[in-house]
Amino acid sequence: MIDIPFPLMHKFADNIVYMSSAGAIVLALIMLGWGWLLSRLILGVTGAGAGALFGAQLAGWIKVDPIVGRSAAGSILGVLGFVAAPFFWAILAGSLCSLVAGGFVAADFLTDPGITITPLQAGASPEMWVDWIIKTSESFGGELWQKRAGVLVIAMAPAGIIPMLIGFWRQRFITIVTTAFIGAVLATSGAVLAMVQADPARWPKEWSGLMIPLYVAGGLWLFSVAVQYNFALASERKKKGKEIDRARPAGESSGNR
Repeated sequence: MIDIPFPLMHKFADNIVYMSSAGAIVLALIMLGWGWLLSRLILGVTGAGAGALFGAQLAGWIKVDPIVGRSAAGSILGVLGFVAAPFFWAILAGSLCSLVAGGFVAADFLTDPGITITPLQAGASPEMWVDWIIKTSESFGGELWQKRAGVLVIAMAPAGIIPMLIGFWRQRFITIVTTAFIGAVLATSGAVLAMVQADPARWPKEWSGLMIPLYVAGGLWLFSVAVQYNFALASERKKKGKEIDRARPAGESSGNR
């Protein structure tokens, strides 16, 4: 198995890190607690923001005013994100599961004795580490596909399609699972970045140093799924109860049965 050294810490200005961490934690709390209720709004706002950000490029391609391009792209992506949110979460869940399955295949492929990858020296800067990862992935990915294409398809296709179909069928469930997952990752990442910025000695030296944050993220994820699904079921029962009460004849109430 190839030994990938842990990257060194990259230095950013305090205000950038703390503001980013605070924003990530606030968004994480929203997704952890109310992801099933606000998922459409979150994706709608995200789509509108992305459209406004990249709309200038669209305006250059179609030769219109940048303001028009930003407005059009923001409006279209915002509405699309709001309307298609449940399908997005299902596709995201399928993609993540497919990537995990592909990762297991790649890890097994790395154990083959004929696989040789140029090692990365310990203490490499984050820029060097990212550049090495990209170049290695390009060369390794081609070799993996040539020798294990069938295994990749057999592993990744069901792992992606099955969660996606479940998500299309049980939209509320997949929304809760994916929003809770993203919220847990954001909350843990934001907290870790803030702590490391305050005390650089907390930056892990080995990959094993990520185990505690991963356990925390996993615990937050499971807790959020349980809480959100419980509230969703309670809300549904309450809604059905009101519908039953409205359907009863006038003068009859649940207490007079």
